[in-house]
Amino acid sequence: MTENERSHDFKYMIQDLYRLYFGIRCTYREILENEDAYYRFKAVCRQYLITEVDQDTTLESHLYHLTPDQPAAGVYTELGARVKLSVPVVKKGMFGREHKVYKEEIWKVTELMELSAQRKQFRGIVLTELQIPKIRLREFAV
Repeated sequence: MTENERSHDFKYMIQDLYRLYFGIRCTYREILENEDAYYRFKAVCRQYLITEVDQDTTLESHLYHLTPDQPAAGVYTELGARVKLSVPVVKKGMFGREHKVYKEEIWKVTELMELSAQRKQFRGIVLTELQIPKIRLREFAV
């Protein structure tokens, strides 16, 4: 499997009754150009998020390097955004052998911002999905 195919697994936009789900490798340009993307989130992207980053920035790189002093941090916090991520954990096998497995967790964006990009990389955190509640998006003033 090539790197392009692997990254394509994390490029999706899904919505259910309560939340929007974005694959972490989506760029802001892809979200804005997709006619099926939720129109309120597209408006938030245009007005607040892509003012400080390029449209070709992926959600992964933006969220990975997001700090609490950036305007986008306040936007994601107010939206109640959550990030699904994988954290490496060492498990012991039957015969005492240790091996690394990834445990999926869902963190609030505020929890993610508490760690620096270097600390996230050191811990081996891999972001996989951005989740945004529709109710909070409807309440957000655009």
